[in-house]
Amino acid sequence: VLEADAGAAAAAVTPFISGAPAGAAMDKSAKAPQITIFDHRGCSRAPKESTGAKANGPEDEMMVKVASTKVAVSEADAAKALQEFIAFEK
Repeated sequence: VLEADAGAAAAAVTPFISGAPAGAAMDKSAKAPQITIFDHRGCSRAPKESTGAKANGPEDEMMVKVASTKVAVSEADAAKALQEFIAFEK
């Protein structure tokens, strides 16, 4: 079993130590993960956010939603943050 695990680990690491570039590029889409946690435990309102099958347990009153959302920042806010960073470096 240990030999199989070592072989799988070597196969997973090989792309990172090879001479080929990783292919990572800067994402300029201005999107970031938005994580929303719904906890309806003890709430009298019926949860309408989930449309999946019920588990018939406490999980039916909880849900985690993950979405990729565009982050909007005004030029004025960006300039203000830049000035704060520059002042902090000094």
